Amino acid sequence: MSEIAVIGAGAWGTGISIVLGRKGSHRVRLWAHEKEVRDSILQRRVNEKFLPGCSVPDSVTPGNDLEAAIDGAQIVVSVMPSQHCRNIFERMRAHLRPGTLIASVDGEHTDQLKL
Repeated sequence: MSEIAVIGAGAWGTGISIVLGRKGSHRVRLWAHEKEVRDSILQRRVNEKFLPGCSVPDSVTPGNDLEAAIDGAQIVVSVMPSQHCRNIFERMRAHLRPGTLIASVDGEHTDQLKL
């Protein structure tokens, strides 16, 4: 089972987490900047703020702790807004393991994400 961290819990990051979580062969940790997004997914298994009406599988674990989200991840999927990338990647750098695959995903190239 692969360990995947999805960094960014907007509509796109949540959607990617849902797809990966449904696959059944991934443990997905979804990092949310907003505490209310994390709480919504934990309590109701739905991201009410960014993706209401879409159920988040139990295999997706939401959190606000960036270090915990990437700890042990084999794959890190960046789905954060571009204006936050530099700051977040600098925060992640010390906690990434050598050999970790990092994928930066945007909504225009969905056909290229095949995990």
